[in-house]
Amino acid sequence: PNLDMGGPFFAIAAKESGSGIVHIDWNDDRALYAFVFAVGDWEGGEFCAPQLGIKIPVRPGQVLAVLARVLAHFSAPVTSGHRIVFTCFTDRLLFRHRDNIPVVILA
Repeated sequence: PNLDMGGPFFAIAAKESGSGIVHIDWNDDRALYAFVFAVGDWEGGEFCAPQLGIKIPVRPGQVLAVLARVLAHFSAPVTSGHRIVFTCFTDRLLFRHRDNIPVVILA
């Protein structure tokens, strides 16, 4: 399938369930939000931010915006069902060199 996000992201990552390891997305630009959404039918799997002491449920039809380079985060375990998580982000190296990316026009 073709996911047309209209140009705001350079990359989309897809993962089953999510990452249960606390991490910071070091390659994201620290000033740009990553957007996270999930599809499926599941229980559990909340977005966890241990620095803030919070868990945020992200249900189908919802989008979470997060500064993933700044905020340590992980995904709580999915306790039942099936979930695919999509993360839309801009790699800081690509963003830094955005003016040097060649434009190809197909006629």
